[in-house]
Amino acid sequence: MDTLAAAIEILTDKRNILIFSGAGISTESGIPDFRGPNGLWTRVDPEDFTIDRYLADSELRARGWRMHATGERWGAGDPAPNRGHHAVVDLWRHGRLIGVVTQNIDGLQQAAGLPSEKVAELHGNFRDSLCLDCGESWPTDVILARVAEGEEDPHCLKCGGLIKTRVVMFGEMLDPLTMDRAFHFLAGADALIVVGSTVAVYPASDVVLAAAFKPVPVVIINMGETEADHLAAARLDGPIGELLPALVGALPPTIQ
Repeated sequence: MDTLAAAIEILTDKRNILIFSGAGISTESGIPDFRGPNGLWTRVDPEDFTIDRYLADSELRARGWRMHATGERWGAGDPAPNRGHHAVVDLWRHGRLIGVVTQNIDGLQQAAGLPSEKVAELHGNFRDSLCLDCGESWPTDVILARVAEGEEDPHCLKCGGLIKTRVVMFGEMLDPLTMDRAFHFLAGADALIVVGSTVAVYPASDVVLAAAFKPVPVVIINMGETEADHLAAARLDGPIGELLPALVGALPPTIQ
């Protein structure tokens, strides 16, 4: 079923909806996706996002910090939450959201007003950075200030170790505590809405597959096809900033 009415019918009696979000929910905030026609992979070699290459190549690290500082990597300026993020918060305020499992690293869902304990950031975030040797951590803005002062490849001032953001790179394991939170949300969910994800990245995609086999109804909202379309009870193709607020707004705020 590919209509908004079908999605509304499926979700009307659901009170523990899980959101699984990907890069597509944040593109309207000016943050590029990865695989789209203007995505990050059109400007950067995905191999540059492997942890082994990051550890071995100082020029790659320096280029990455420069791109981060200018906004070329994650979006210029100070991206703000958009209508899609606010619709998720409305779902929570209406008492229908159990949590958000996101592949995004931008923190915009929390910036829109959703409590951090309701979000599982599977791929980490770029708000914080850490030393890979001693584990010391800082807000990433602290590291970017050092870059602005002329340090091309900042190292830990405590032990001299390499610094990276908390974004999970290819070749790194997902944080097990974050995965536990994601599957805790799923255990209590009675429906899943996939928002802005092609469901193509493993192991994050396991959350969607597990929901379908639980089974709970899966509603997909995305621009273009996804790897989970065959699992969807309803699929909506179009702008998330239009479709998700319309869907959430059509659901009664409370369930008697």
